[in-house]
Amino acid sequence: MNEKERNERAWNDPANWIGLRWLGMYRASQDSRLFVPRKPRLAGLTINLAHPGARWFFVAIAALVAIAVGVQLLWRP
Repeated sequence: MNEKERNERAWNDPANWIGLRWLGMYRASQDSRLFVPRKPRLAGLTINLAHPGARWFFVAIAALVAIAVGVQLLWRP
């Protein structure tokens, strides 16, 4: 089985979709993709929470938010 087939099988497994359906939270360690299409596929993308890069993605987002808040608090005329 190649990587594309393994990713598709993990994406189609309902056990890998967690939480409320409309949130589209996905966690599959077998899937090698960081961003995967939501269900239905035309609904955009979601992040694979089991991918090692997901942690770094959230750390980067938190750092950007912290920088933006810090700039707003410190840069007052």
